[in-house]
Amino acid sequence: MSNVTAVFFSPSETTKKVVSQIANNFNDENVVCDLLYFNDEKKFESDDIIVVGMPVFAGRIPKTARDRLSKLTGDNTKAIAVVNYGNAHVTDALLELVDLLKENGFDVIAAASTISHHSIFDGVAIGRPDESDIEKINEFAQKCIEKIENGDSLESDIPGNRPYVDYKQLPFVVSCDESKCVFCLECVGVCPEKAIPDDDPADVDLDLCSRCTSCINICPENARAFTGEAFEAKKPAFESANAERKEPEFYL
Repeated sequence: MSNVTAVFFSPSETTKKVVSQIANNFNDENVVCDLLYFNDEKKFESDDIIVVGMPVFAGRIPKTARDRLSKLTGDNTKAIAVVNYGNAHVTDALLELVDLLKENGFDVIAAASTISHHSIFDGVAIGRPDESDIEKINEFAQKCIEKIENGDSLESDIPGNRPYVDYKQLPFVVSCDESKCVFCLECVGVCPEKAIPDDDPADVDLDLCSRCTSCINICPENARAFTGEAFEAKKPAFESANAERKEPEFYL
């Protein structure tokens, strides 16, 4: 097979894990395109293969991730579309991703929705993806390889609605414990919205912030976290409502 590129937007690194797991099933050497950092145009050839993973933000793929993914184009390039969510709701995200890839010249041969530990409410889907998830993801990857070898395209209908659900901005506050902050500026470099000033990394522009969790995940001192009345009020109800285990779904 040809070059396999793992394309992902993964602020908390869980979507990266799923996409990498699928890509590693191919015998070819994998190339990585991390959309947290990559924001340029790129054209894939007809004999390339891409595995594209996006997190689900309130039923959509993140707006910034969509903008960056839109710069990637294909020439009838084989693509596997994956959305990764925290055991709550996929809504229109997978349909949106498949639509976008097709619009940009990719031949989507398969799609999936997978579950990972929730990036905001840490009491949901703890330990996911677990061994059972990984086994199912590997089985899906092998079926994708067979489809590519046979020249087949996506046959399953993808759930979701057009127009997609409206984007929502979460009201939660991302704060920094200044007593822990060591001014390493890792959060400044990773923030896709440029919402953290380099002269005061303990601050965050909440009008720009998408609550993607990249700054929280990358902080070596665990200084950053969601706080505030809205977050504390929502957390127990959300975790209770989404406690029942959901399973990954695959579309071939």
